[in-house]
Amino acid sequence: MLPSKFVELAGFPDRWQERDLQKYLGDRLTERGFTTHLEAPANGGRADIVSNWQGGVIAEVKKYLDRDTIYQAVGQLNLYGLNNTHKLVVMGFLTPDARAQPSALKTASMVEQNPRVQVVFVNLDEEWLPGSRVAHSWFPQLFSLPKLSLPQLHFGEWRWWLGVAKDNPLLLVLALALVFVTTDQLKREFTQCQQQKQLLNCLFSENSPRP
Repeated sequence: MLPSKFVELAGFPDRWQERDLQKYLGDRLTERGFTTHLEAPANGGRADIVSNWQGGVIAEVKKYLDRDTIYQAVGQLNLYGLNNTHKLVVMGFLTPDARAQPSALKTASMVEQNPRVQVVFVNLDEEWLPGSRVAHSWFPQLFSLPKLSLPQLHFGEWRWWLGVAKDNPLLLVLALALVFVTTDQLKREFTQCQQQKQLLNCLFSENSPRP
């Protein structure tokens, strides 16, 4: 699909900016059930998208992907990806310049030799096209914590933990159940210990020599 057609179908403004594409992609991930953060702090910079898609992704969004912008995005992602295991994804439209398209595709193939790096030409991938069916994925929403607790991503404040509990209700239920089970077990052990202590006191009292 041509970028112009994509923009029209997606309802972008006439003078659309990179942030419009960024928001569109973030919304698509959210619709599919993934936890998504835009403009997330990461190693001194701000990652365009951080999500638990594919088990943990940091994405850099560019309006158009050609040789230079792909290399630029990969450089940024290498910084954001220090000291974590997130997949590094470059996302954007394949450049409309026909002369630059072969080098863009070749560059994408080259950087993807690193298994951690992925280049997504969103106007060529049906998964991201406007109007395409969104496949909801409840598994990551219920069972997978987004890998955002790394110190480099600075999501340790209470609002983030509240968001995790909201986005992962099953984990919250399991955590509460574990607390109740542990408390009940400790209570039973304490009661048993008291009973044993009383029995020992009784035995020693009976066996002690009388005056």
